Amino acid sequence: PTSPRTPPLPPNLKTMAACAASSVAFRVAPRVGVARKANVTAKASRGGVVRVAANAEYKTQFVAPKDVKEHLDKGFTLVDIRSPEELNETGYKAAWKNIVLAIMDEDGEIQMNPNFLNQFRKEFPNSMSRILIACDDGSMRSEKASKAVVTKLGLTNVKVIQGGIDAYIEMFPLTKADKIKYRMADNGGDDLSTLVTGVDTRQPGQKFY
Repeated sequence: PTSPRTPPLPPNLKTMAACAASSVAFRVAPRVGVARKANVTAKASRGGVVRVAANAEYKTQFVAPKDVKEHLDKGFTLVDIRSPEELNETGYKAAWKNIVLAIMDEDGEIQMNPNFLNQFRKEFPNSMSRILIACDDGSMRSEKASKAVVTKLGLTNVKVIQGGIDAYIEMFPLTKADKIKYRMADNGGDDLSTLVTGVDTRQPGQKFY
């Protein structure tokens, strides 16, 4: 049974999720000046993450919702690949990165994000970045996205949240504080030199370093 705190997605969003998972095709522009190695030995790291070779079979690594916080504390970033409609349906944490895998247009047609991999690479240029990927239920969409960023972009530490955002929110309901986005104030306040020596060393018009 579905928890009352996690309302089921409307049929059109469920359809979108299923279609996006079954029809996704990934392409990525080649990185200038970087040669790809044709054959890399596949091996498992101590954390259980498989480094996938070009000729090796990819295996998705899953993380239980109860272990998400531990991974985030260790430097993992949660990447929510759901559509804007799905985000509005359940809410989301401001700290999560949202890189949309697919959306449903006004005619009800599924439109894949052709820039998904390029956007992912821009956010995570380091192949050793620690990533947790999540869709609504942690199934085909997340698995395909995970496989793509590992095999196409060469990321080596990518895992999928088992049960997706729905399972995570059911276990850890979102709060108002989770949804707050913080930004730098227009005026940074007193300069550090003022606080330490009492003398403001900033140039005219300079607000903060």
